[in-house]
Amino acid sequence: MAVLNPGKYMELLPMDVKFALTKVIHVLEESFIGLWMPDRLLKATYHYIRNRGKLIRPTLVLLMAYALGNGTGIERAILPAASIELIHTASLLQDDIMDQQRIRRGVETPYSIYGSHTAMLASDLIIAKAVEFAIRSGDNDIVFELLNSSIKLAVGQSLESELSGRDNTTIDDYLKLIYYKTASLIESSMIVGAYSVNVKDNEVISRIRDIGRFVGIAFQVRDDVIDYLNMDSKNPGVNYDEINIVRIMSRDNGNIEDAISKARNLLNDMLDNAIDAIRKTMDNEVLINYINLLRI
Repeated sequence: MAVLNPGKYMELLPMDVKFALTKVIHVLEESFIGLWMPDRLLKATYHYIRNRGKLIRPTLVLLMAYALGNGTGIERAILPAASIELIHTASLLQDDIMDQQRIRRGVETPYSIYGSHTAMLASDLIIAKAVEFAIRSGDNDIVFELLNSSIKLAVGQSLESELSGRDNTTIDDYLKLIYYKTASLIESSMIVGAYSVNVKDNEVISRIRDIGRFVGIAFQVRDDVIDYLNMDSKNPGVNYDEINIVRIMSRDNGNIEDAISKARNLLNDMLDNAIDAIRKTMDNEVLINYINLLRI
């Protein structure tokens, strides 16, 4: 098992998608240019925009648009992709506050540096900008998809608070939580990619939702295994109050190795389901290869 370098994800992308992703990054970096705000708020707002992760969610927007648009129309996916990443960024700021997280991606968090009030205000600004970008896309379906996704993230945050520290959390509780907190935004990433190239057929959209949900569940299970084993040097330490599939699956018999094996099987089953749905919906080996990087 390994924590993949972002470069591994980038190597698989078509040149058109790579070029579009650089435009997304530019849009993100220019998001608040010309808007005055106190320096601490500005730094908190830009913290995760500049200290980027793997950009998986905007990449999925672009890959879906690229596949369903047959390589054309990807420009229309740039603003929705930026909006998705901003929603994710706002959720990180809120996560840091709720979990009192002091280190993320190898550096101090805005919560740690500037305090909870400034971090929360930064998340408000970022969500507002995400809504603006969605509206500027010119497609109401994209706007409502992203609004609904933001609502699901808030529900997921609340559910996590209720479940944290409980010793009777079930796998069903866990799957509900990770759908709302993680998989819903990955699902929306794929949906707005489709909407960007005017794919609106209900049956196709339903299958894309399934793909996004499967990939999102796999993504969070993978993160949980990596977190449990403390494999990510940029995010050190294990929070034993956090809900983690390894702890849930090992609670009855204490067999960590067996729990990790079951978690990996669930992850791989979800990816298999996603790939099966992709092949029934579109010809997109690039997307298949990309999500296969999540296997451990």
